[in-house]
Amino acid sequence: MNQRTADALRTVIGITSQDTDRRALAAVDAALACLTSPAAATKYTDAERKALPEDLYEEHDLFFGAIRVTGNSVETFAYTMLESLRSQLSDALSAGISLSSGERAELREAFWTTFHMLWRIGVAGTPFENAARAHTQGTDTRTGDVQGGPLIRWRLGHQVFFALIQALIVSVGCLEEFLKDDPDDIDSACRLLEDATALMIGSGASLRYAGDFTAMHYADAVRPAMMPPHINAKFSGLQLRDHRILLKLLHRVKPLVASPAPAVDKSYRLLLEAMSTAYDAHISVCSRFGGDRESSLRTPGSRVPAVEVLQRFRDRRLGAATPDRPAE
Repeated sequence: MNQRTADALRTVIGITSQDTDRRALAAVDAALACLTSPAAATKYTDAERKALPEDLYEEHDLFFGAIRVTGNSVETFAYTMLESLRSQLSDALSAGISLSSGERAELREAFWTTFHMLWRIGVAGTPFENAARAHTQGTDTRTGDVQGGPLIRWRLGHQVFFALIQALIVSVGCLEEFLKDDPDDIDSACRLLEDATALMIGSGASLRYAGDFTAMHYADAVRPAMMPPHINAKFSGLQLRDHRILLKLLHRVKPLVASPAPAVDKSYRLLLEAMSTAYDAHISVCSRFGGDRESSLRTPGSRVPAVEVLQRFRDRRLGAATPDRPAE
């Protein structure tokens, strides 16, 4: 933690669900002004490219505009979350959004859960707690004054999804440390599980935001952009390095919650339910764009619809994250 990051967090944590998107955006802009931009982009190593060559992580990042950076880990993470939120709010205000009020609330809650988690873990009880709130200014973004294309929304929505998955990595990573170092600290473990649950639900809302356009737009502009000659065959949104890291973390956490206190057990079950909901959001978007009939981009020519592939993927991942419990 450093003073710049504490000041940025102080600037945004006062925003509530009752505040407008425009006011939230002004606070995010002010918070970003407190921070230093990430110093440099980092590249994939040959070892990373060869580890899982079929997943094409580098191409995936390039298509969705995801840039991996180095720098102070806490400040860079805060900057990433704020920049992702800024893009989403600006896009929603300028191009419009048709998500339900509940879905919009889930998306906002995920970001503010992250900011409050960082404050609670890294600032509260330290000298940084007296951080100054940056002065906010008005934003010149006009409602509905830009017609955002479906491919822009698709990419922005996925960038939001990636940011929330990284936030999940942070929350689950902290949970692992708490369960190992102080397994009797039930309150802290439950709080981190609650954070992870809100983030998981928000990740599902981000996928609905990514697909917030018509099926015709998807067929005409989005799907072709993810196919040859524009990109390698078998390209898929499942090729996300951060998602794989999260699944590995959950696998490590699973034995730590196999025989937990009842409160931790309940909170972890709620996280798994939220995980199922997030996968269901992906399935819903896929189905709306013809995935209940057509094969996945990753399995061209297959008779198995993309939705069925995702359902199998969901069931395997949930099974892998569910603790083995002794028979009663």
